Amino acid sequence: MKQHFPLKNMQQEKRIYKGRIFFAISVVVVFLLLLICRYAYLQIIHYDDFTTASDKNRIRLQPLPPARGYIYDRNGVLLADNYPVFSATLSKTDVSDIDGTLARLIPILSLTEEDIAKFSEVKYAFPGVKIETQMTRYYPHGELFAHVIGYVGRINDKELKSIDKDLYAGTNLIGKIGAEKSYEELLHGTPGYESVEADAHGNVLRHLGRQDPVRGNDLYLSIDYGLQTIAAQQLVDRRGAIVAMDPRTGEILALVSSPSFNPNLFVTGISTKDYSGLRDNPDQPLYNRAVQGAYPPGSTIKPMFGL
Repeated sequence: MKQHFPLKNMQQEKRIYKGRIFFAISVVVVFLLLLICRYAYLQIIHYDDFTTASDKNRIRLQPLPPARGYIYDRNGVLLADNYPVFSATLSKTDVSDIDGTLARLIPILSLTEEDIAKFSEVKYAFPGVKIETQMTRYYPHGELFAHVIGYVGRINDKELKSIDKDLYAGTNLIGKIGAEKSYEELLHGTPGYESVEADAHGNVLRHLGRQDPVRGNDLYLSIDYGLQTIAAQQLVDRRGAIVAMDPRTGEILALVSSPSFNPNLFVTGISTKDYSGLRDNPDQPLYNRAVQGAYPPGSTIKPMFGL
């Protein structure tokens, strides 16, 4: 028996085919419109937000700390100087495990030229860590002017709450006592900034712009180096104080408190051993006898009462 096959309905097949094509194109167009809307949402509506986030990952504003002003005596003898030191800095935004990073840095933190080269070889393993050259304070005459000039030291938590953080950007030293503290605002200077493009590891790719820091003002004291030296020699191995003043102007020409101490120990952070030695010393070298001491007046005051 012969089998009959129905003839194809070409018109119906065309309608089905066109329907499928239209459906597929519609789906593609819908998803394309959704993608365009998403792009518009990200690129137009939230353009500022994402541009800022992108720039934070790519462009960084690095503070440039100012050099501290010098301190001189009345004749131009340098009493407080600056010199460069190498330091390793960590960025909290780039270092997730600070404790672990510090533990791995300890073996290579001597910061000699050889160690710096050694660090450069393994820098890829320390994203967010970089070696910087910073200016720090140096007192060339050591103990001679310790109680007059004072010293600078690292900014502590209490000081951090009260200082202008923008003014001290990139700086970790501040005047603690003496002229360094009294004239801190004058000596400190104004920080600068450098805009750089960096990769994910913190490596600088190119420099985009720079505003140079302004060095602090120099300070000239009324103290006379020669007279200060003579006064200090009179108190060698003694406890006491000498103050020499010009009665015509009230200028302090010499101010010595004995015994004294080396202020350079405090600049980069004094060790526990050294500080204990100064604190527990029965001669109290940290005590400024010329300023803080209270003494009964001598016989030189009697003529005043007699008059």
